[in-house]
Amino acid sequence: MRIRTDTEKNSGKGYVRIKSGMLIDKFRKKKTVILDIEELSFIPYILPVYESLRKKTKSISYYISTHYPGAVELNVFGIPVSRQFNISMAKDLKETDLFLSPHIYGKGNKNSIRIHINHNQPVKYHSYKKRDFINFNVHFLTSPLHREQTENTIKDYSLEEMDIKLFNIGYSKSDDLLSGKYSREKVLSELGLDTDKKTIIYAPSWDKGLSLRSFGESVIEELLKIESVNIIIKLHPISYSSEDGPNYEFYTGGINWKKHLEKFNSFKNFRNVTEGKSDPLLAASDVMVTDLSSVALEFIMLDRPVIYIDCPEFFEKTLKETYTGFGKTSSEYVKNDPKANAGRHTGIVIEDLSQLNDAVGRALSNPSEFSQKRNELAGLLTYNKGRAADAASDKILELLNLK
Repeated sequence: MRIRTDTEKNSGKGYVRIKSGMLIDKFRKKKTVILDIEELSFIPYILPVYESLRKKTKSISYYISTHYPGAVELNVFGIPVSRQFNISMAKDLKETDLFLSPHIYGKGNKNSIRIHINHNQPVKYHSYKKRDFINFNVHFLTSPLHREQTENTIKDYSLEEMDIKLFNIGYSKSDDLLSGKYSREKVLSELGLDTDKKTIIYAPSWDKGLSLRSFGESVIEELLKIESVNIIIKLHPISYSSEDGPNYEFYTGGINWKKHLEKFNSFKNFRNVTEGKSDPLLAASDVMVTDLSSVALEFIMLDRPVIYIDCPEFFEKTLKETYTGFGKTSSEYVKNDPKANAGRHTGIVIEDLSQLNDAVGRALSNPSEFSQKRNELAGLLTYNKGRAADAASDKILELLNLK
């Protein structure tokens, strides 16, 4: 349950409270850091870095900007509700030393260090929008592929003269996955699934025109025809956005997917996992079914087969509606370039759901079919494998002159 205890924005006592707290921090010689968690689903992308920082220094005072001040999900940070506030306030807090955001739309104060720590691997577009990209003066890069995408942005908009710093950090959300922390048997047992069965994970992206919002139920119905396997559903985190959030309609199509998919809960081999990170589920799965989600790139790093459902509506309509202004983005580019295609060139692409279960059988019977292509791509998908959170916290301490 989410509880809002602070709906104050930039005016009144909410702003005064936060500003006063930061001034006191300054007097106490502490650095002030804002963790920008617009949607609660962004927590896994910041939490590992925050935990690493907390182990290394006590010289930082933390604040949270979010649409959901006081949400119980934020309790994992141990940051008092009195230090949580609406995201619209962050840009006006000139007392901020560092603003850390996992989404490119975050806006910190122009006088602070403003770090974009990407919440996904490169996918869907050629480069960022200029107006969003330049809100940050530091970009933490997840991988060589992400560096290429980011350098495309700088080149596309002739930003070479701007003081924008790029650092090779890695993808902290995947540290535990890439370190082999998770046990397949333990994960499946905790879900109440048969550990002797192969496991298929359906992990679609969120956009209009992609598989979930176009025919997601039909995908699940097809997969459930394969009675000899476990079926795990793990939607994109923002597909579970709160109904009282400002982006609910945009991210979900106005559908509460947790409730909407409850109709399948009667199947003993089916689990719709709506809470927690995807990483344990990836470790427990043998084959992924997706459309154009960057989670496929995380699965590819495990050298496991991915089946891609082609979604013409996305390529023909949504790209133009949603991703206009993202550099040289085009249908052909997104389908074929590794910086945008979620690894389509390394897996099985199906054009009709009637092909789905045959593709699953093919992937299960010959999981090494595209292994060479997957491994070639995997080499471009990480920096600091298994220790990205540590690399990120080290760089933050350096930028704050705390090292």
